[in-house]
Amino acid sequence: MALVSFARSSIARVALLHGLLVAASMTVVLGGVYLVTSRIIAAEGDQLIALEAQGLAEEFREKDLDAFVTAVVDRAEDPWVRGGVYELRGPRGDFLAGNVVVLPELAVRPGGWAEFDVAVTRGDANASRRIRARVIDLAGGFRLLVGHDVQDRRAFRDVMLRSLAWAVLVTAVFGAVGGLWLGRRISRTAQAITASAGRIAAGSLGERLPVSGSGDEIDALVTRFNELLDRVESLTATMRAVLDSTAHDLRGHLNRIRGAAQAVRHVATSDAQAAASDTVLAEIDRLSATLHGLLRIALAESGTAPLEAVDLSGVAEDLAEFYRPAAGPGQLKVTIEPGLVVRGHRQLLAQALSNLIDNALKYGRGTPVELSLRRAGDRARLEVADAGPGIPSEHRELATQRFRRLPASSGRPGSGLGLSLVAAVARLHQAQLELADAAPGLRVALEVPLVAG
Repeated sequence: MALVSFARSSIARVALLHGLLVAASMTVVLGGVYLVTSRIIAAEGDQLIALEAQGLAEEFREKDLDAFVTAVVDRAEDPWVRGGVYELRGPRGDFLAGNVVVLPELAVRPGGWAEFDVAVTRGDANASRRIRARVIDLAGGFRLLVGHDVQDRRAFRDVMLRSLAWAVLVTAVFGAVGGLWLGRRISRTAQAITASAGRIAAGSLGERLPVSGSGDEIDALVTRFNELLDRVESLTATMRAVLDSTAHDLRGHLNRIRGAAQAVRHVATSDAQAAASDTVLAEIDRLSATLHGLLRIALAESGTAPLEAVDLSGVAEDLAEFYRPAAGPGQLKVTIEPGLVVRGHRQLLAQALSNLIDNALKYGRGTPVELSLRRAGDRARLEVADAGPGIPSEHRELATQRFRRLPASSGRPGSGLGLSLVAAVARLHQAQLELADAAPGLRVALEVPLVAG
């Protein structure tokens, strides 16, 4: 499994690509050297054969036949020291002189060139030698073959090819090792940046990306990004202070307005005045609840809420006990696995679960409501399900947006912030929020990562 994971990593891809590029470069360079060298050697060898054949042809024109045969015999003496082979045949194809007998069966290519193998006896052993020869037609129907041993040339080619293969292989290995080192260095930097970015996303706005001190482009990018984070932290702190101050002032104004409305309610002299005062009080309470919900959402989305180990099982048990009296007899069914601890904000988690239970009791219309908490791998899965009208699948995404109320909610009290707060809390805790059909009703699941260990 670890090998498969490594094979899919960017380190493996960088190492493979670097090794292949270096090996390809070495192949092109050494391959070019081999081709050029081989062609030069072959051209020089062919030129020597052609010059010798041309010289013998001139001797044939200048000498009589016996003298020329003698010259060919002299050339053929001690041939494997010089590496030369010769064969002279008459007009009827009869062998006249030379040290090979190959012409009748030899396939001559266009231009008069041919290659063939001959067996050579050296001491008690036989060896096969490769011969490259030129066949020329002489006056009177005579044919002359002049060739040279090219076995050394073939051996050189084989050595060059083996050397090329080994050079490419070794270069590929060293290139892959170099790419692996480079990839691991880049990966370590990326992992450190990713870890810091994860902590920043989790709310640690004071966190900064690590700077290696190398002064390269990555350090320059990280430095600029840290400057951006400084600015974001400053703006967040300013907005937080403004929001807290504004919320404090609004709560003060609402409390004073509520006090005045209650005073009017106490001195009301008619039913109309009393009803008007009750309406004002209800609207003030609704506005206060909306303000409270917005502040909770702002706290969750700001990322500044401090996170700590929270006994989610204990939070769920406390809320179940709190809502049992408000639910009908046997309406709230609770299944909670004990000892599930998550890293989070206790108050926000409790508020999110409270919103879910509240909605289930409100829209369930007296039907059973199920509250369950269990372990699901490395996460705690919290579910609240009711048997009410539910939410159509095409409206579930809208239901988590602020102030969006569905047609089924019309006429019911609420600000449209319940599920949006749950979604904000889920994002703060890096949890998964799922709205599904309970057939009938709605099932809302929240999966929060458990504390390791």
